[in-house]
Amino acid sequence: MTPAKRMFRRLIACLGLAALFGGILTAPALADSAPVNPNDPKTPVTVTADSLPTAQHDGVAWQAVTVGNTVYVAGRFNNARPYGAAAGTQLVARRNILAFDLATGVLKSNFAPNLNGQALSIAASPDGSRIYVGGDFTTVNGVQRLRIAALDPDDGSLISSFAPKVAASVRAIVASNSTVWFGGTFNAVGSVARNRLAAASASTGALLAWNPSADDSRVNALALSPTADRVVVGGAFTTLNGSNRPGYGLGMVNSMSGATLAIQVNDVVRNAGDQSAILSLSTDGTQFYGTGYIFGTGGNLEGAFAANWSDARIKWIEDCHGDSYSAFANNTAVYVAGHPHYCGNLGGFPETSPRTWHRAVSFSRAATGFLTRDIYGYPSFTGQPAPSMLNWFPDMDTGTASGQSQGPWYVTGNNSYVVMVGEFRNVNQSPQQGLSRFAVKEIAPNNQGPRVSGSAFVPTLSSPGAGQVRVQWQANWDRDNSNLTYTVLRNGNPVYSVSQLSTFWQRPTLVFNDSGLQGGTQNYRIRVEDPFGNTVTGDTRSITITGTTNDPPVASFTSSTSLLTVSVNASASSDPDGSISSYTWGWGDGSTSTGVTAQHTYAAAGTYTINLTVRDNSGATDVATRSVTVSDGANQPPSAVFAVTANQLSVTANASGSSDPDGTIASYAWNFGDGGTGSGVSVQHAYAASGTYTITLTVTDNDGATDVATQTVTVASDPGAALASDAFGRTVASGWGTADSGGTWTVGGTASFYSVSGGDGRMNLAASRGTSAYLGGVFSSGTDTTVTVALDRIGNGGGTFMGVIARKVGTAEYRGKIKVAADGAVTVQLTRLSGTTETTIGQFVTALSVTAGQQLQLRVQATGTSPTTLRAKAWRTGTAEPANWQLSTTDNTVAALQARGNVGLLAYLSGSATNAPVNVLFDDFAVQPL
Repeated sequence: MTPAKRMFRRLIACLGLAALFGGILTAPALADSAPVNPNDPKTPVTVTADSLPTAQHDGVAWQAVTVGNTVYVAGRFNNARPYGAAAGTQLVARRNILAFDLATGVLKSNFAPNLNGQALSIAASPDGSRIYVGGDFTTVNGVQRLRIAALDPDDGSLISSFAPKVAASVRAIVASNSTVWFGGTFNAVGSVARNRLAAASASTGALLAWNPSADDSRVNALALSPTADRVVVGGAFTTLNGSNRPGYGLGMVNSMSGATLAIQVNDVVRNAGDQSAILSLSTDGTQFYGTGYIFGTGGNLEGAFAANWSDARIKWIEDCHGDSYSAFANNTAVYVAGHPHYCGNLGGFPETSPRTWHRAVSFSRAATGFLTRDIYGYPSFTGQPAPSMLNWFPDMDTGTASGQSQGPWYVTGNNSYVVMVGEFRNVNQSPQQGLSRFAVKEIAPNNQGPRVSGSAFVPTLSSPGAGQVRVQWQANWDRDNSNLTYTVLRNGNPVYSVSQLSTFWQRPTLVFNDSGLQGGTQNYRIRVEDPFGNTVTGDTRSITITGTTNDPPVASFTSSTSLLTVSVNASASSDPDGSISSYTWGWGDGSTSTGVTAQHTYAAAGTYTINLTVRDNSGATDVATRSVTVSDGANQPPSAVFAVTANQLSVTANASGSSDPDGTIASYAWNFGDGGTGSGVSVQHAYAASGTYTITLTVTDNDGATDVATQTVTVASDPGAALASDAFGRTVASGWGTADSGGTWTVGGTASFYSVSGGDGRMNLAASRGTSAYLGGVFSSGTDTTVTVALDRIGNGGGTFMGVIARKVGTAEYRGKIKVAADGAVTVQLTRLSGTTETTIGQFVTALSVTAGQQLQLRVQATGTSPTTLRAKAWRTGTAEPANWQLSTTDNTVAALQARGNVGLLAYLSGSATNAPVNVLFDDFAVQPL
């Protein structure tokens, strides 16, 4: 939707809440053109934010397609001009379609078809031999072509054999080498009725029998599966082939018969009607991506989604506020064109007042986390898998050609370049109209440096004591780099350096404590540098201080060993303003010595920590420590140590921390707990199935001695795949039926105490009644469970308890609960059940108070075994999740619970309650693997 029309009153009501919670949202993954760890799925490499020299146009570009080294652009414009040419100068006629070189940005001189109306869509055949263009035009190069045409990619000439006569606008095209599928607003092709969707032979242009029906509104987008057997359709239609689930703004059909196919995405993303739609679809061959808009009612997504071709299920959703017009995925990241102004639900930037828009953004290809509940009253995708927002924020303004005050409308590219097209007039505050290229760091100039400078980038100075200055400053930010290095300059000389991650909305405070200074005026500046050497130095700030009376000494020594004897030398110690008066050695075995040099013989082989304390002539001291290992000549065994990291079903183990005190390690032998083995210092292993495995490392030294180390690791097939979820959207009169995922609910006691209706799972409580339900289909030792809970009335007496069974093994359980007292006060508890005995192992009294019908969020984690780590927190629905856990503990008291188990929900009403029955209402139940 256009920014000026966005639900203004709802925004104003929520701005104060945005300011309150903007500072405690989960930090984003700080990926950029040079991330700290480019192999982390949360921090892939992006293109840079440098806008490369590129041709320009004088209108609006609606779509583009990349074919090899050429970008073809469709839109509504009359002229093109070179990079750097001002508007209205050096014009070259280009009527609604143009092409430019992807590597140079230079306009293709020999591709200049003339369309007498705007082009709305463009696509290429897979073999690159044809460019298909659709829109509102009726002639191409003076020859009749009714709203769709095929062009030669080299010279733009018409391919005469392809000439379907489409009755109205063509807004979307996909093609195989033999078939062209298209959609739009038409109701006929030639004299044959077609309801907004049709297909034609690529070779002859003849209309094919394919005839699905977008029943009541336009088609905006199409995507063709890698095997060309399925077509995903997106638009504003509310039914497809007569169905609205799937078919509400989004559906999938067979590419030959047009028959409706299952697409789980449409159960989650629902955009259609007069005020909402799916605007684009694209594919990278493994996933397909969609974007949407909402103007008022009828939809729920303004951001983008990724879905798998393999099962048509959601891979991730980014639910940024602000319409999204197009998405493009290359081999490292996903780029989105639109006007997002809030991405806080996935840890991105907050809402601001006045509002700011970021028209070109990017995300990780992988699902790396989960969406939080929306705080502004927008449709909420709580618990859905989410990507990481990446630190790529080129500055793109708006244009006037469309009358909609927008910037980029479409994004395309390849693995080296990303191209934005639209109606923008400036990129990074420099003139560049309608077309912009961005490239990977190996190609780009990498000139986008830190953004804050001069008087806006200065330190705050204070003197906590004689000879001391506390230097404090706010981190800078960079359009395409998060990891910036800061240098403190004192009187023009560098005295301190530190690196810090930051974004434009998360700029932490950094501090350096300078000491040992002479009295008088000290001048400080902060210099910041990005990974490519772009630097900014802020203005100078000065402070006048009193000098220190004594600079402390600096302790330093070297050591060498011979069998059980160690020799030390402290002659490298120094005192900047005096002399060292004494040297005292502590040998780590209870004995001491003095002197600049010393020697000590230990009674037994081993590793000892030596402490050197030096004192200067004014009594100040300093201490240095060093560990030494001595040997009696007999072989000492090695020490096996390793680190392990998991990425979905794969693990990487590294034993470089292993050591041998008197020799070398000759071999490393690995056992991965599933029958797999390996050797070497660093190894990788892929498990066949999710689960928890024990990895064993055996190291052997050069004398044949061995040592063994073990660790457990939990792997899961997909970080975006929930173990279980239930929105309780069904109706069940007795019991709870089957969850959305995770299997069938097993209820305890009488089934009539349980029901599902009105979007809630209900437990009916009489006084002293306890109820519980669990999912036998979930079996895990690492779970992260969230659920929405409410009471239809506040139970009196001893109160009402409701919560999560975080792990159930037989009759033993770990539980995370909320207690609502008779006055509505809320307490969070962690408990352990063994048989019929329940023990409270943690309790936190919150500041919350609820009334009947008010919802709370409860989150409970149980992970690991022997011990099990338990965490819990609760907060009011509609507010931000607390940054810290309210309860966190470990427990291994009951041996049976130190294993994988089921998950579930529970409730209990105090025996002293007199206002029963009380109904506990559960909603949005989600269990993620840990």
